[in-house]
Amino acid sequence: MTAAQGSPRAEPAAPFPGAWYWLGPPTGAVRPAPGGLRLTAGAGTDFYAMPAVREIDALPALVRRFDGDFRLCAGVVVEDGTRFADAGGLVVCTRAGSVKLCVERTTTGSWAVVTVASLPYSDEAMGPALPGPRADLLVTRQGRRFAGLFRTPRDADWRFARTLCLPEGPLWAGVFAQAPFSAGSTARFHDLACGPHPLRDRR
Repeated sequence: MTAAQGSPRAEPAAPFPGAWYWLGPPTGAVRPAPGGLRLTAGAGTDFYAMPAVREIDALPALVRRFDGDFRLCAGVVVEDGTRFADAGGLVVCTRAGSVKLCVERTTTGSWAVVTVASLPYSDEAMGPALPGPRADLLVTRQGRRFAGLFRTPRDADWRFARTLCLPEGPLWAGVFAQAPFSAGSTARFHDLACGPHPLRDRR
């Protein structure tokens, strides 16, 4: 999936600045929420590419373009995640593929920070456990270096989740919800902020 396949849609309400677009088919429902929005994913929605195992290219995401260094962060709450891999989070798409940073339900029913890099094939990793279906998430790029970070309400600072290299040039980043194995899932996003200044290395 490349960001160029996204179709322009109406801009969400403040505090989401700039021009925002649907990436991929607009299979989700968007509703205003205090300080942000709710995004509902339909059944079978995901970005995942593992040939002969599972390949799906249908993720309801609202994204905007970034041309250089940037950071994007948001508070994420998965409101009705009932099955494994129900999630909400931040997605970054480049010409090489996509990277997701998620608040995701695990196979045991708990919650964790999960990253999935599909460049083009999916490499997924479970990060730290979360006390519930919520966390603040942040993605940032400096040159070719990309990093994903998180914090919970009790944390004083951002904690490192993953780093890798992405191509230079324009990319699209934003918020998404997914429900690969359930009838649907809703994620709420609040306090979204973005800008051209990357976050320094926090490993």
